[in-house]
Amino acid sequence: MEMKFFDKNICESCGASILKLADFGTNEDGTVNTEFCHDCYQKGKFIDHGITLEQKIE
Repeated sequence: MEMKFFDKNICESCGASILKLADFGTNEDGTVNTEFCHDCYQKGKFIDHGITLEQKIE
């Protein structure tokens, strides 16, 4: 599967820019998740449990 990178790949959770393949999150099976960044989503789970939107923005 070929991934296409656009000027504006943005994490749907935190809004961070996703500029390279390593910036994408990962699904449970290790495949790339194109909706979320690696800071928010790893191995099929969100990793920021209990954080508020305001804390995430900071």
